[in-house]
Amino acid sequence: MSTNTAIQFPKGCYVGSKIKERIFDNIITSETVFSAGACSDWHYHSNSHFSHILSGGSTELRVSDSEKQFEGKGLYYFPGIPHQNISYQAGTRIFNVEIEDDFFRIYNLQRPSEALMYDGNVALNAGGLIKILKEHLLDDKDSVISVDQLCINLIETAHKVEDNNPAWTNKIRVILNDCWNISQTLTELAGNVEIHPVTLSKYFRKYFNCTLGEYRRRIKIERALQLIRKSKYSLTEIAYQCDFTDQAHFTKTFLNITGLLPSQYKKL
Repeated sequence: MSTNTAIQFPKGCYVGSKIKERIFDNIITSETVFSAGACSDWHYHSNSHFSHILSGGSTELRVSDSEKQFEGKGLYYFPGIPHQNISYQAGTRIFNVEIEDDFFRIYNLQRPSEALMYDGNVALNAGGLIKILKEHLLDDKDSVISVDQLCINLIETAHKVEDNNPAWTNKIRVILNDCWNISQTLTELAGNVEIHPVTLSKYFRKYFNCTLGEYRRRIKIERALQLIRKSKYSLTEIAYQCDFTDQAHFTKTFLNITGLLPSQYKKL
């Protein structure tokens, strides 16, 4: 499969039926719904965009692999990369944030790389995607400037660790995601990636756009989002499953990272 045979989707166009759209300068936000069992043609998008699956899901086929996509998951799509979605579940609903090229030019931002499409260790939802969803639903006179700022933050958070960054950055990212519920000291983490604790403390924010503690919280909230959308557990159960000390701690952290209470997100 190549871009020569896949269908090009113009800006604002997605698989499924669009039920709500907002246009914020060079940002387009939308919600799309899908019928059970629906399948798309092979296609690619004109602009970079992020998606958050509110309910349902599908199987996404790519040139070299496939991936199950489910509720609560955050996704990134690099323009021009062909893919096909098959076997949509009943009630699938997806929120999309499309970023036009002018946005990157105006703010002198680098587009997140194609590799981010295949990287499951980047906290896209906790990086600001849910806060953009909140502004999409609110849609008041201040939403334009809020969405611009949130998209800038999301892009900065979403950047995959680049090849020319120190080797320890990718190692520690894997460790933090694989051992998300295991408490480790700064010294232990630094030892695992064979650098000095002061070096880790000094440069982690530079490469990850947050502190170590904030990064660990984002990982836990990503897991919580998926459990909330499944609606199989109480919020108290989710809090403990995601390694929070109690529901109050979970609620406070969830609100700080997403801009919503867990109960508000559950009702979306």
